[in-house]
Amino acid sequence: MEKIPLKDGDDTSGKSAGFKKNPLPVYLSDRVQQLLQEMTGFDILKMAGPKPTPLSTPKYKLLTDEELSELQADSAQRMKKKLQMPPFMNPREPINEVLSHDPEIEAFDTSKLVMTDITFGMSSRRRLIVVRETDGTLRKASWDERDRLNQSYFPREGCSFVVPPLFQEENLERLLTKEKYVYVLDRACVQFEPDHPEYVRVTRRTYEHIDDHHNYEILRSTRHFGPMAFYYAWMQKIDYLLVDMIQRALILDGASLVRLYHILNPDCQSAHETNSQTADLDLIKIFCHTDARHKGQLELAIQGFENTMQLQSQAG
Repeated sequence: MEKIPLKDGDDTSGKSAGFKKNPLPVYLSDRVQQLLQEMTGFDILKMAGPKPTPLSTPKYKLLTDEELSELQADSAQRMKKKLQMPPFMNPREPINEVLSHDPEIEAFDTSKLVMTDITFGMSSRRRLIVVRETDGTLRKASWDERDRLNQSYFPREGCSFVVPPLFQEENLERLLTKEKYVYVLDRACVQFEPDHPEYVRVTRRTYEHIDDHHNYEILRSTRHFGPMAFYYAWMQKIDYLLVDMIQRALILDGASLVRLYHILNPDCQSAHETNSQTADLDLIKIFCHTDARHKGQLELAIQGFENTMQLQSQAG
């Protein structure tokens, strides 16, 4: 999956009327990325846990404390790279740009002629690919044609020419029922660009399934947790994820989720009743009383957390 750059002049405030049409600029803003990273977590045991690889003879090294610290820091840095979040984008618009009509060369051949710039190192999204139709029309290649030709000249590891059957609706639902969320999302990242309609369909359906079954913990400490949280805030449906965070005593994460909600929905009531100085738990309570869709469940979660804190305080 290719990194999508932010264009000059893109609005990152979340306040423009066009934001809802294009979530990418605000998603890539520093503040939003910071909040998403905070919520994702960093469970290195989960990230670097056992993998289905062949067993090999273990290697042992004798290290000083300083060398061990350097190795641990290097390992943590490599793990952080695994948390690089995929872009959150709307489906791309079709390419229907005609460059010229040349009827004098109509019927020059029985097949279309495709011309591709194969300059090494050029971005696959910006590579010039044009098609000469048999009627003489010269046009820019469609997205499907671009995907096939880029894969032909510069194949991406793991990406296939034919969309794998796992993304078919019935197979996808079967995998989601088995809670194979990380597998589905990882495969989608390999197979599609982040604005491919199929990528959008698969990822959104996965997020919805997770929300329906409250299986958020499966994505925590993975690169997919941030886009999932952003999707819920974007769709104004963070309640169940917020309840899960409170029940796990992740109040800082819960407050980060509410702050993200305020960035994406700056006109909501709780955004007007809070500020940067509002305490984390108070921020969650204000959201619960003003903008929550499932106020009863949120209130019960907050009450349960406060009772637990009170009992721990008395026991201590």
